Amino acid sequence: MSHSESPLSALPGPGPAGPEAAAAVALIRVKGENPEYLLLRRAINPKDPWSGHFALPGGRREPGDPDLLGTCIRETFEESGVRLERAHLVRPLPLAIAGNHMGIPMAVAPFLFEMAAKPEVRLDEREIAEAHWLPEDYLRDPANRLMAAMSEKHPQLSFPCIKVADGSGAIWGFTFGVLEAFWESP
Repeated sequence: MSHSESPLSALPGPGPAGPEAAAAVALIRVKGENPEYLLLRRAINPKDPWSGHFALPGGRREPGDPDLLGTCIRETFEESGVRLERAHLVRPLPLAIAGNHMGIPMAVAPFLFEMAAKPEVRLDEREIAEAHWLPEDYLRDPANRLMAAMSEKHPQLSFPCIKVADGSGAIWGFTFGVLEAFWESP
């Protein structure tokens, strides 16, 4: 893909087929026999509806972003210090919706990136509390899956999630959905 081509042609666009994405996230994979993926834990912030959740690096599109891939690259660097390049892009992933259970749905464009080695991670501590590199076999292992009450708004509901190895929480909701869609995609 050339720098002038938009990687978004594979994503659903606005209109009857689906909403237009307002944000983008990066699923960053480090090559290897058992690839590892970067997951971030958001800082505690009462103004953030995803406060304390495990997430993929990314965020909302800003007016200066050339496209959603540019948003993804900028936000990843701002949150984690990881400098992605368009050459690291493997492919766009299916459009996903964040915030459904909170009643604030937002379309998000996920992108799969691949790097040869783990980059240095420098967190913006105002936004991100922790970074974890989790191996694919761990993320996909049914023994690490559970159903749990994860939502403060809906404590009576159980959601599918992946427990984080160090016991610091679980990957659920939007991030869990992006990972599941990725494992199921060709």
